[in-house]
Amino acid sequence: MLATYYHDRSEIRVGNLPEPTIIADTDAIVRVTLAGVCGADLDFINNGPEMGVPQGMRMGHEFVGIVEAIGKDVHTVKVGDRVVASAMFVDGECHHCKRELTSACEHGGLFGSPLFVEHGGNDIQGGQSELVRVPYANTSLFTLPESLSTGAEDHKALPLADNFATGYHGALNANIHPDETVVVIGDGAVGQCSVMAASLFNPSQIILVGRHDSRLEFAQQKSGATHIVNGKKHDPVEFLKNLTHGYGAMSIIDTVGNKASLEQSLAMAHAGGKLSVLGFGHLYAPVDAPYSEALFRNLTIHTGVVNVVAYMKTLLPIVESGRIDPSIIFTDTLPLADAQRGYGLMSSRSLGTIKVALKP
Repeated sequence: MLATYYHDRSEIRVGNLPEPTIIADTDAIVRVTLAGVCGADLDFINNGPEMGVPQGMRMGHEFVGIVEAIGKDVHTVKVGDRVVASAMFVDGECHHCKRELTSACEHGGLFGSPLFVEHGGNDIQGGQSELVRVPYANTSLFTLPESLSTGAEDHKALPLADNFATGYHGALNANIHPDETVVVIGDGAVGQCSVMAASLFNPSQIILVGRHDSRLEFAQQKSGATHIVNGKKHDPVEFLKNLTHGYGAMSIIDTVGNKASLEQSLAMAHAGGKLSVLGFGHLYAPVDAPYSEALFRNLTIHTGVVNVVAYMKTLLPIVESGRIDPSIIFTDTLPLADAQRGYGLMSSRSLGTIKVALKP
């Protein structure tokens, strides 16, 4: 089968690899119809040696497709169902899963990554491939409703696997109240999804801070940002203070998560404000713990990885109804065979590119 795989630092390749097989009775095999390239995929390949990514690992944790085979203990999906997978496979039965903290599943892991490979049965697959093995299929796969099951709607369903769910996670953790001001930092796919998700909570205004004019304009025209500011050209803190009579925003979603974005978030926060940190930038460069500033200004800082499985029952009807159309984040759709080009577009932040989808 054709698949995208890690070859060396900052280098992926596409080639023919062995087809996956059912290993456990709770496995399913899914024929992928659309997969996404995520910023986290770039992190994994650019930091492959440090992250422990083995050569030949199949990449990708966002995919939709059709169930091709199931183990004898799979009962929530059947062969022929069109499904979306949670980016993280989870067992649904451990202590954390029962508390809907599925990102902390004791036996879970992330598709297409070296994280918790052993939990996947030592043959963990990535979704940027023609076929993928799904551990714990009963809780990691979701049957799409009829209105999203023709194949034409794959682009709408795919962001539920990660990016739109992550944006919702960020908005939820930012504790957005109606008629309050929200700031989103970062103009990539998760930033765009955070803007869309924030709109569900009826804030008075949503300000997107980014560094790419084309993405910022996209957010104002399509994602729902009421204001945009390019941090390379203008001071976002001053911009926000001018909008809020000097007080700042009550809710801030940081999709970058590095030292600079966290400092910016703190400076933009209203006293008593809530900071929701989604980005992984702190994994690659140290970030000072801002306890003093948070303490004296009564700020809440909420971090955490998205609980896709816990949110699916809420988000799937929102997408099905058309209230939110997260498919807009896919600015480029390429054949799986052109995955190297897709990674290049994402890595270079090519003009107009927000997110790439790959079609086997």
